[in-house]
Amino acid sequence: MGESVNISLILRDIQLMRKKLDEIEEELLKLKIGGLGEEEVSEEELKELERLSKETLKNGIPWEEAKRELGL
Repeated sequence: MGESVNISLILRDIQLMRKKLDEIEEELLKLKIGGLGEEEVSEEELKELERLSKETLKNGIPWEEAKRELGL
């Protein structure tokens, strides 16, 4: 029983770390999008990039692949 408790705690910790990493990645993508905004990207394009970044995080699409889709 002691092992199963330890495994449960480890799995919970891994899930928490994964969630935190997802949050960090989302913030990094927002910063990248903000940087693109400084390069005179339209408001509509920024919204599309933000939507795509969230979709990217959900589906695990690499950022570089997503940028290729948008022709960036």
